[in-house]
Amino acid sequence: MENYLEFIKKAWRDFVENGNLNPFIKPIIAESWKRCKKFGVDPMGGVGKVLSKDLLELRIKENEELISIAHPIMENIYSMVAGSGFVIILVDKDGYLIDVIGDEEVMERAVELNFVKGALWTEKAVGTNAIGTSLFTDKPVQVIGAEHYCITHHSWTCSAAPIHDEEGNIIGCLDMSGSCYKAHPHTLGIVLAGAYSIEKQLALMRSHKLINATFDSISEGMIITDENLQVKKANDMAAKILGLTLEEILKVDIKDLLRDVNLVNTVLKSGNPYYDIDCNFYVKDKRIACSVNAVPVVSNKKSIGIVITFREAKYIHNVVNRVVGYKATYRFEDIITRNEEMKRIIESAKRAALSDCNILIEGESGTGKELFAQAIHNYSRRAQGPFVAVNCASLPRELVESELFGYEKGAFTGALKEGHPGKFELADGGTIFLDEIGELPLDLQSKLLRVLDNKRITRIGGTYEKRLNVRIIAATNRNLREEVERKNFRGDLYYRLNVINIKLPRLVERKEDIELLAHYFIDRLNHKNVAHPKILSKEYIEKLKNYDWPGNVRELQNAIERSYYLCEGDVITEEYLPDNILRNAKMGKMNLDSVLPFETLEKENVKNALLNCKGNVNRAAELLNISRATMYRKIRKYNIDLKSIKMNQNEIFN
Repeated sequence: MENYLEFIKKAWRDFVENGNLNPFIKPIIAESWKRCKKFGVDPMGGVGKVLSKDLLELRIKENEELISIAHPIMENIYSMVAGSGFVIILVDKDGYLIDVIGDEEVMERAVELNFVKGALWTEKAVGTNAIGTSLFTDKPVQVIGAEHYCITHHSWTCSAAPIHDEEGNIIGCLDMSGSCYKAHPHTLGIVLAGAYSIEKQLALMRSHKLINATFDSISEGMIITDENLQVKKANDMAAKILGLTLEEILKVDIKDLLRDVNLVNTVLKSGNPYYDIDCNFYVKDKRIACSVNAVPVVSNKKSIGIVITFREAKYIHNVVNRVVGYKATYRFEDIITRNEEMKRIIESAKRAALSDCNILIEGESGTGKELFAQAIHNYSRRAQGPFVAVNCASLPRELVESELFGYEKGAFTGALKEGHPGKFELADGGTIFLDEIGELPLDLQSKLLRVLDNKRITRIGGTYEKRLNVRIIAATNRNLREEVERKNFRGDLYYRLNVINIKLPRLVERKEDIELLAHYFIDRLNHKNVAHPKILSKEYIEKLKNYDWPGNVRELQNAIERSYYLCEGDVITEEYLPDNILRNAKMGKMNLDSVLPFETLEKENVKNALLNCKGNVNRAAELLNISRATMYRKIRKYNIDLKSIKMNQNEIFN
């Protein structure tokens, strides 16, 4: 070693003083010397510049992950070389020292060269050295004695290896420095092994962080147990769903938490996964309905634990609602009208929407009861919740209860083995629209009344009452008050539903809207068929206005669509109207021309009676079946001249 130290010192002096490069110098050192000369490094210098305290703290903070991983490995290396005169250095990717461990006497020597935390140790800063050369070449390097470009380092030996991230980028360097007389090839091997360990630990830690971030970011609750069903890990969502802290979950007995499932027999012993199990978590006297997956963790063909994932049933219901379209699409702005009464009804409906009261909407078929129900939902605080519409008349009598309130598994023959939520459960947090409520059987009316009273439902075959937050909007085309009098509808249910009443007028009562709606429907059809727009003729519009529309807006829409698709031209004329509308519109117009005001008819009757009775008021009153006093009032009202009647009983008064 001494011979090599003398040789390298002479070769260094020859290069520095004369520019001669000995061919026996190691290539990596020779190239570094040439770079240092090009950089203008002073071979008589070599004292590193040190960052200010604030900048050093900032750099350490930027590299705290690297330091936290590397420091224990540095301590482990130092434990093997303690007392031998070496110092272990961690450097960041820019060449700044960010962690130092070493013998006290070596540390004192290092201070003389500013070989301390915060010092910059690149080739440009202090010439050829293991740290700077390793960072520049991205290779492990050992530099001994005068191989250092600066004379102040000639008494040192240093071995360094770069540290990479998972993508192969240099993120730092590990170095081991000491007296040049203690240089040994094994030193570089130790450093290289240390750098490799840091890389692997860093990758492992980042992998754990990624797994933990994924574990905590998934939308399902997750609990992991060992083979003894001891909880080993749980995520934040599990804590949120169960209303427990993570520490509390680690202490809980999973068999008490999940009483409805025998995890030992169904999962651990069988080794089979179970998916979409509807069961309850029992937490602090609460029951939380969830959909659960339980998957065994298998090693060497043996179950060593279980991964349990779960979601609240109400979350599943929200997903189902979105998929099957349990959503209100109409708003009050979608209601087309010029009618003042209709505008008043809309304003009343808006005020009703802001409350949480039950609403009863009355009106004939086709007047827009569901449109109003959807608009009320979208105007309310429940707009983000589901809107579930149920037509009570369309449900088979034997299925009404199960459809509304759901059933538990095995509740009856043909029931799904997982059970089934009812429409009220699916509407939790939103609105349920019970259309044609008057068709609901009496026995179901009493159960609905109970739900209205206590806000809870019990599935068929179940014993547990589930609390719900549902707003009820009911609708009917019947006169429910008359149905109550006829004992066809429960009076107590009627009053519970009829907290706020909205009565929708027939289309014939809002005739100013007929033309408006007709143009609206045509515009909507033209929007779908932009290549062939069509318009309505004046005669067509007149026929629409002269029809009574027993099917209301729905019938009008159907008539417009029929005419639109039958007409091949650009102008839709009356010939494309359905025959019944065309015929009844003509009759309506003809009858209208023959109708006389009531007072005109009454005046003619009084005159004719007096003429027939030759001006005798008493006999005329008897003929009209009215009193003598009333007859005189009519004579005065219509200014009838009795004298003229008596003089000429055949005169016809005009």
